[in-house]
Amino acid sequence: MASWRLGPAWSDEARLAEEWRRAEPFPHLVFDDFVPEDALAELVGVVDEEPIERYEADIYAFEASAPEPKTSGLRDLRDAFARTLAEPLGRVTEKSLRRADLRAYAYRAGHYLLPHTDHQEDVGRALAYAYYFPSPEPPEGGELELFRCTREGGELVAIESARLIEPRPNRLVVFDVSDVSLHQVREVLAGLRPSLSGWFYP
Repeated sequence: MASWRLGPAWSDEARLAEEWRRAEPFPHLVFDDFVPEDALAELVGVVDEEPIERYEADIYAFEASAPEPKTSGLRDLRDAFARTLAEPLGRVTEKSLRRADLRAYAYRAGHYLLPHTDHQEDVGRALAYAYYFPSPEPPEGGELELFRCTREGGELVAIESARLIEPRPNRLVVFDVSDVSLHQVREVLAGLRPSLSGWFYP
């Protein structure tokens, strides 16, 4: 089965914790070369076996797998991801993490996800993540955009773009889930933007 890896960056969790706390506009971390090169083809093969369908609503248009994986390969990949990351990410972010979900996504030309937060009362999402794997048609656009939110008296009064994160192959992005972790996936202009995304839960 395709494997996940904690690279050299994880040898200094204190530094990662500091990066997490200082990240703007809200806590997040970016890891490149997350899966060993010799395991990438196997990972892509596992994802290719999972059926996907089109999803479209007011704020999004993309293709994705079902919330619960249909194939044993993707279920195993999800469980291995949680086993590898939950404990170290919990130490770095000071959150109690036990499990993760995982879906495969395909953003093609014209697909997007408009600004939103993943925070929902009583759902329990603690961290969000996106892992970008190699595309047969490298995408144009499709950046993950993070926004800075200004609140006064409990009301949102201003929003500004603060960071663009390119969907580079073999890159993992992890970010905090809160009522101010506003983000979007910019429209894909051409090509294919494949990813595995989901949330960690207590």
